[in-house]
Amino acid sequence: MTILDEIVEYKKHLLDENYYEQKLEALDKVDVQHKTSFLSRVKNDHQLNIIAELKAKSPTVSDIPKRDMATQIKLYEQHGASAISILTDEKYFDGSYERLQILTTKTTLPVLCKDFIIDKRQIDLAYHVGASIVLLIVNILTKEELKSLYDYAISKGLEVLVEVHDKAELAVAHEIDAALIGVNNRDLKRFVTDVKHTNEILKSIKPGVTYISESGIRTLEDVESIIDSGIDGALIGESLMKHPNLEVFLPSLRLKKQGDQHVH
Repeated sequence: MTILDEIVEYKKHLLDENYYEQKLEALDKVDVQHKTSFLSRVKNDHQLNIIAELKAKSPTVSDIPKRDMATQIKLYEQHGASAISILTDEKYFDGSYERLQILTTKTTLPVLCKDFIIDKRQIDLAYHVGASIVLLIVNILTKEELKSLYDYAISKGLEVLVEVHDKAELAVAHEIDAALIGVNNRDLKRFVTDVKHTNEILKSIKPGVTYISESGIRTLEDVESIIDSGIDGALIGESLMKHPNLEVFLPSLRLKKQGDQHVH
């Protein structure tokens, strides 16, 4: 059983325990309708768009420094991030829906609810606490489930980042007409990352689709090695949480986008 399988089993357990309904009852609704959408930000920007992640821990990383998240989100916004990613899984990533609810009000940027979504109730909760974007992972859903959850999230006014790990999953994301696709550079079996994976997967890109490279991006060289793949942005967490000089590092990653596919 991979870590991903284990996490999905845990989510099923939470659903059985009515965890999400209880959170919906307990937490106040946050309205973020006034925020500019991530996709419209991307389409009006000729530089790479950074989704900056607030990360406390991960099953694969043990040395993430403790940061004040409210300060960190301000730094991300100040230094050029286009969206914020907030982990809401409590058990494996030390995240919470409470954290998303509080922090989404502290930024004008759209916020991605980064979780392992397998049920509409999770989308309801993400929407309720102020997410603008939700993550759907192709690997843990059937095509029918993916399409159903995708349509449901869109119907609530949310944007959806559809995450793929290989070319077959990319084909599925294209089939459901996903507007925003993330290529995860992490091998799901061994959980190691290889940034060049983005170049391999994005051999066939669709005009008008926004592509994001996720995981394992640590340096400007990493970004330079994948900029020609046709990506519009990158989701970066660990290296931003660790970097002592965000005011220099974050803007340096916003390279000029390459190619005609960016004329939307």
